[in-house]
Amino acid sequence: MKSNLIYSFAIASVFMLFNACSGASSSDDEGDETSEASTLVLNTSLFSSYSRTSEFELVDCTLSDGTETKCYKVSYTNSPEAWGPGCPEYVGEVGGLGVWDGNTNPGLRALDDELWADFATDGYDIINDDGSINIQIPAGGPGSGFIDAGSGINGSCLDANLNDLTITYYIPAYPVKTTRASTTTTLEYWGVSLDGFPYAEQPPGAASAVGAAIPALDPCGGHPQPDGPYHYHLIPQVVNHLLDQEGVTSVSCTNIEQTSSEVVGYARDGFAIYGYEDYDGSTPTDLDDCNGHTHVTDEFPEGIYHYHITNEDVPNILPCTYGATVASNSFSTYE
Repeated sequence: MKSNLIYSFAIASVFMLFNACSGASSSDDEGDETSEASTLVLNTSLFSSYSRTSEFELVDCTLSDGTETKCYKVSYTNSPEAWGPGCPEYVGEVGGLGVWDGNTNPGLRALDDELWADFATDGYDIINDDGSINIQIPAGGPGSGFIDAGSGINGSCLDANLNDLTITYYIPAYPVKTTRASTTTTLEYWGVSLDGFPYAEQPPGAASAVGAAIPALDPCGGHPQPDGPYHYHLIPQVVNHLLDQEGVTSVSCTNIEQTSSEVVGYARDGFAIYGYEDYDGSTPTDLDDCNGHTHVTDEFPEGIYHYHITNEDVPNILPCTYGATVASNSFSTYE
């Protein structure tokens, strides 16, 4: 009984991280010297209209450095055009993806029998007597407990269901580059993909001294937040290249078109995020510590500051951003 209680606490701790996604910013660049941009950067025509509930609207806003400017306001329902699978139900099936931090073959992994074998090697049992995978699903919001689909063994695959909610973004239309990088916290929303769903930070780890609970991502690198929106921990438009780098062959992203050099989304500061190549197919060599540089793009032949996604790191997200964000940490809200 004592070991089960300890394991339940470990599962709950992982889900507290799983639930921790928010639109809040972790740093304040008020008072920094800034260079103001006078260029309208965000291209609204690139965004999907599938689950969008409003048109892009230019509204007055104040940035974290005090700049009075315009922001784009837009809302999306929490309804991806396609998502899943996450956790597989039985041995022999292949689900989505997970970031495995155990001792045996850590890294970005397919949720399949090879991973469950590594669970076992590290001392974690995730397979029930009937051959089903021990899946943990939150019964509701934070603190509401879990629906235990297994027998209380010390390995679990964590899954979640979509919530009925609307996400609203406030994105600077005229980005202002600051002189200090703004970092993000674990599971914080730091940008938005072109399908209207937010980018989050590093997914929570799986392994601990008393149990292993791996949060399931779908093949494009996203999953629902138990009490919030569907979001990405990997950049979906370049995830297949990342899977190739990691040697994952049994899972691929088929729901979202892949690219290497086009715009994939926008950071919370309003600057565009591109794939891992420049517009001419070359690899950027002058990126700053936030993976950004001022360079020619197809959209801006005179050059403009923008970010690039790495094609090697897991998760393949921006380490920081250099632009002023919307004041009061209100880049994204949901209800």
